[in-house]
Amino acid sequence: MNVSGRSLYVIAISLGLGFASCKPEPKEEIQTEATTQTETASAPSTPEDETGLEADFDITFPEGFNLASLSLPEGDTKDPLKQVERLSMMHVMQDPWTKLDRQYRELLLVHEDEPYLFILQQQAANVMLRNHLFGHYYQDPSNPQLLEAIGFYTKQLLEAKSEDAELVYKCLRALKDTWPDDQLTQVAMATANRVQARPVTSSADTTQGRGKYRHTYARALKKMVTNLNK
Repeated sequence: MNVSGRSLYVIAISLGLGFASCKPEPKEEIQTEATTQTETASAPSTPEDETGLEADFDITFPEGFNLASLSLPEGDTKDPLKQVERLSMMHVMQDPWTKLDRQYRELLLVHEDEPYLFILQQQAANVMLRNHLFGHYYQDPSNPQLLEAIGFYTKQLLEAKSEDAELVYKCLRALKDTWPDDQLTQVAMATANRVQARPVTSSADTTQGRGKYRHTYARALKKMVTNLNK
């Protein structure tokens, strides 16, 4: 779908997970007030209206997609949209991050032709990047296996047309010495343009909570592109 010509909207779906915070960005690149994961997401509809779940992080849905219309099997072990959470809860601290990474890649492959794949892509990317990969990366930023994994989940966010500009921004900063400038530019501009193209229904969409965060990092992504092209 050509996202530049169509608006997207964001609703949130919960995994019931407490995501680890990412490493703070340098003040010269990001100037924003601290916000928390518990702030209300600015979105056209509430997550409870369509999913019956509480908000924990943003999942971008294409316009017109009706989650309730999917005939999904019930139960934690059968519902495909609960598998990212289930696998994460089974993962123990002693397990290497590569084990969960392998399980998520297999999960995405099994469901690659399903209409809800974009949800799984964003769920898996959030868990792996926030809970596992960034923490290891900040300790070993030149590790090629970590960089490959960060690149993989960045591509999942791009394919899913995610509007999580903060997460994409942090991924691209990690990949700045690994990916070519044109690839960094493509992902940064695609994400920033999606965020800024979504209709603003009230001032809260850009000045409060997650809406403010999305737009702050969308501007940071465009600044990144400007710096890449100098």
